[in-house]
Amino acid sequence: VLAEVLARDGCAVVEGLATPEAMTTALDELEAGRLVRGQRYGPGTMIWKLPLDATTEQTVLSLCEHPTIVAALELLRPLHGPGSARYLPFELRWLDVGPSCPPMGLHRDKTDTTSVPLERPLQWGLNAIWAATDFTEENGATRMVPGSHSADKPQGSWVGDAAEDAEPLAQVASMPVGSVVLYYASALHASGFNDTACMRTGLNFNYCFVDDAGMRPAGWGW
Repeated sequence: VLAEVLARDGCAVVEGLATPEAMTTALDELEAGRLVRGQRYGPGTMIWKLPLDATTEQTVLSLCEHPTIVAALELLRPLHGPGSARYLPFELRWLDVGPSCPPMGLHRDKTDTTSVPLERPLQWGLNAIWAATDFTEENGATRMVPGSHSADKPQGSWVGDAAEDAEPLAQVASMPVGSVVLYYASALHASGFNDTACMRTGLNFNYCFVDDAGMRPAGWGW
């Protein structure tokens, strides 16, 4: 069912996949290692390349390899052609939205760089944002535009491709700590305005579809 919703809407929220304690432990593991070394990408984002360390980042790895996410990836992967041999987790981001932080503009994380519209529905990959704190409309929860991924038609043919056209269609992905919002990298999304006194924190895992050699299939762009 989850894979069907993702194929149709390009995004889906699954509540309660991890405990609040697990999310705290995951943040602690990153704070003790990667956060010390640093890799800043913007004022509220830390970005790191994978793989993860199975010894020092065990809880983070369990989120990355959660069976629900893996099952969705494996069900969606065959939709994108014979060159999509497997999924590959490649990046992790720590996302902070602080008090009074303005909303981000709607954007796509990655889309195929081949000229659009393409001959078949191709997607660069699937992303997952875990709520390390509660995500609410008041504290800047991620806003998603269902259907903006064009999963059932050539990518780039969605009529509302301009972000300003999509803003009225954006829906808030409210979810309690330990939940996750899954979305195609090509789906329009953005954080909201944090109108609270507390930090809103998420962990964002990025997965791409690759061929047997771990590369993007020929003709798929980057």
